[in-house]
Amino acid sequence: MKSASYQHICVLALTLAVCCPHIFAQETKKTSEPTWSIPWLKNTSLGKATIVIKRFGRLQRNEIWDPPAGYSIGGIDYLATEVLKLDEKSFEGSEATQKDIRDMQSYAYFYRARSRGRKVDAKNPAEQELNEIMADLKKAVELGYTNHLEILGSKKELHHIFDKAEFKELIKSLKEKAFTRIREGYTRQVARGFALYAKAEKKTWRPELKTPAGEAFWPDGSPAIVVLSRIHHDGYNKFIGRLEKLAGAKGAKLNLRTAFYQHRADDKGRLDQTADYVKALGTESPYSVIDRGQYKELRETLKSRYEDGSAKEGNKTAVFDIFQPVVIFFDAAGVPLYLTNGVLEDWQIEAVLAGFTAAAGSGTEEKETAPAPETEK
Repeated sequence: MKSASYQHICVLALTLAVCCPHIFAQETKKTSEPTWSIPWLKNTSLGKATIVIKRFGRLQRNEIWDPPAGYSIGGIDYLATEVLKLDEKSFEGSEATQKDIRDMQSYAYFYRARSRGRKVDAKNPAEQELNEIMADLKKAVELGYTNHLEILGSKKELHHIFDKAEFKELIKSLKEKAFTRIREGYTRQVARGFALYAKAEKKTWRPELKTPAGEAFWPDGSPAIVVLSRIHHDGYNKFIGRLEKLAGAKGAKLNLRTAFYQHRADDKGRLDQTADYVKALGTESPYSVIDRGQYKELRETLKSRYEDGSAKEGNKTAVFDIFQPVVIFFDAAGVPLYLTNGVLEDWQIEAVLAGFTAAAGSGTEEKETAPAPETEK
């Protein structure tokens, strides 16, 4: 009679065979992508170029540049040599594999440059050695390596070439390209943000607010830009002056407002403190004070519109959050069109103001006062 454990194993195997036949089936599908391998890594889970790139980083962090003692393989020099043996032309017809090879080789050249730098005589470096370091670095950039910060962070190995004119020119070019990518990426992010809110169900937040002088808080019949913050907030202190200046330059100064939130809007001590704070700060845009209830209503309106717009874009798990200073862009009816979090750079402010003008229409532009009609003589 078979043991109970043997019976359990048989039952489990039968269950898996019925419910998960793919476990027992032989692999019949062949990958359409050509394969490549590196001897040192072929017995690992190597399947993507990122694994090779990460291996470079791990070896560098552990200062393993040469093969370990007693081994003929291993280390950054070995890995770079093996990667550079891969021939991109051998994989014509597979753009993905060719891209993987270029990515790996860009890192291989970068780390080989660093390895060369370690071996240079610090007291009397030969010009030929410095040229080889520079050539490897330039080849890495040519193949797509663009991280100028990591290059500058490799001063320990590359400091020999930091004073070379071509190195400085290379870094300058990479910095400019990185900044361009960041700006273009942020502009696309802003455009997607306005588009997301445009898809959402329209909900308004436009309570009857007054400025300390008793005037209406909201611009009459026009869109509004409302900065939401507490008083004595370091981010607001540094941000509001630049925002006012740039809004003025873009013709949106009359749309700008600040809503300071506190527990109770009728707390006279806090109101006096807010007035002193604004005066000391020297801000020019109108402000009002809202209470906790109004803040929660505003936050819920923003959250609802963001989540609804995200869901309509197919993202049902979008996470909403705000942190001050928050800049909220409203249309003339009080519907939030977009928001930003935290302190923005000037170029980011300009990008968002441009998006606001496009989304809200000509109402964001300051209107010139029409000349008074001439009286008949």
